[in-house]
Amino acid sequence: MKGMVVCPQPRAADAGAAVLARGGSAFDAALATAFAQMIADPFMCGVGGMGTLQAYSARDGEHTMLDFHATAGSGVTPDMWTQDMRGRTEVSGYTLFDDCRSELGYTAIMTPGTVAGFGAFHRRFGTLPWAELLQPAIAMAREGLEVTPFFAEFLSRPMLPGVPGGMARVSASAPCRAIYLDAQGELHRVGELLCNPDYARTLEVLAEQGPECFYRGELGERIAADLAAGGAFVSAEDLASYAPVGCAPVRGRYRGHEIASNPPPGSGVTLIQMLQILEHFDLASLQHGSAAHLDLVARAMAAAHCDRERWLADPAFAQVPVDTMLSPERAAMWAARIRGGELPPGAKPQPPSCTTHLCVADAQGNVVSCTHTLGTGSGVVTQGLGFVYNNSMKLFDPVPGRPNSMAPGKARTTGMVPTLVLRDGRPVLAAGAPGGSVIISAVLQSIINVLDFGMSPVEAVTMPRIHCESGPIHAEARMPDAVKRELEAMGHTVRRSVLSFDPVMSRAHLLALERDDAGLRFRGGADPRAGGGVAAA
Repeated sequence: MKGMVVCPQPRAADAGAAVLARGGSAFDAALATAFAQMIADPFMCGVGGMGTLQAYSARDGEHTMLDFHATAGSGVTPDMWTQDMRGRTEVSGYTLFDDCRSELGYTAIMTPGTVAGFGAFHRRFGTLPWAELLQPAIAMAREGLEVTPFFAEFLSRPMLPGVPGGMARVSASAPCRAIYLDAQGELHRVGELLCNPDYARTLEVLAEQGPECFYRGELGERIAADLAAGGAFVSAEDLASYAPVGCAPVRGRYRGHEIASNPPPGSGVTLIQMLQILEHFDLASLQHGSAAHLDLVARAMAAAHCDRERWLADPAFAQVPVDTMLSPERAAMWAARIRGGELPPGAKPQPPSCTTHLCVADAQGNVVSCTHTLGTGSGVVTQGLGFVYNNSMKLFDPVPGRPNSMAPGKARTTGMVPTLVLRDGRPVLAAGAPGGSVIISAVLQSIINVLDFGMSPVEAVTMPRIHCESGPIHAEARMPDAVKRELEAMGHTVRRSVLSFDPVMSRAHLLALERDDAGLRFRGGADPRAGGGVAAA
């Protein structure tokens, strides 16, 4: 076997596997997969978005993070929206405005990082030509892909009170309406072919001229002119000066394994905190899915979210005490409080955002875990370019003086956690998920299911899941009545979904690497909550 790709979109997984089949590396396959995802799920990710990836090179042992978060435009000021905020959503605490300025339109857009990030990734790790790796996505955009149930459901689902729905989102600009509404002005239905020749031409320009043209060349000029005309906070200078950030992963330990994940403003620190708290408890001795098991997991989630709410921020703008958050002493303190029956206050739970993920590994042992996103999509499409811009401004705090308050050039916090689990210095598991802060709990439970309960990747991502950031435990319908009653007797409030496989629980993806005398073997698990694909070469 030459390698494996795991991601939510089967056609994108196929594109990556085809690269592996013709001799490309995991790095090449990851790039082809990522651009194909942008066409297969155009409100989950795109060239107008952002992301973060972790890469391990087997040849030289290089192990690095590459963050390409969106950054606030130079037109942003910390208090510009404070007086106009009319409240927050009950579930997520997202700020609400009468004109939906942080959700829809040009004012929701932050400087995109996706193209710069994948360009830097290719320069460092790519072996096949950049232009070649964009061809699958170009063909998909031109020839069209069938609308999937997940894509259709996202645009038609009821939203939180005060949050615009899918019809308002695709109607935020005329070019967006032209792509995502049919001739009758309705949303495209499941199975209908959706073509986007403008996006194909944009990708062709990127393929021919390189990623730099998105920021300073032909595409950059068109983007900057449209953003200026639309009243966005992002300027031509913001585009020209954008650069991704390469850095080391944050690291922790769990059950004899090293856990490597992304640094702030990502949530790798929070994921590792949860694991290090849970290492104080013998989970393997408990029945999986029992009240005793879920009680401990929920309390560890809430504890780590308490620190996340207090400290997580863009480290270029605030002091983030990573060493304190990851210290054994901090984990022991929280474990002691959990033994005493405490459910820490944590934070308000947040619903999933529009995001996607991929895991790729090859026969040489190279591994990539990458999460990339559009926020929930601003609905803005520049005429003739075909792609939707992010709406990352909605994730900032409009009140000045707080860790996640807005400022020019600042990245907002994110729940993304592209993660590698290593043993003896080599990856044995790649993990990640889309879905806002629920990403963290999905990846946590998937890792626990493998390391504590001996599950395969498929089993690990399929088992019933919970999510807890504060008081309530959110659970899927598959939680038995007896377990629900027992958790409530322990003092928990349990909010059980009517769905057995609830997409709100995020969509975890795992890729396991197993070594024997014959070499590397791969096992992948794609979350069934909203489709998914595992493709081997």
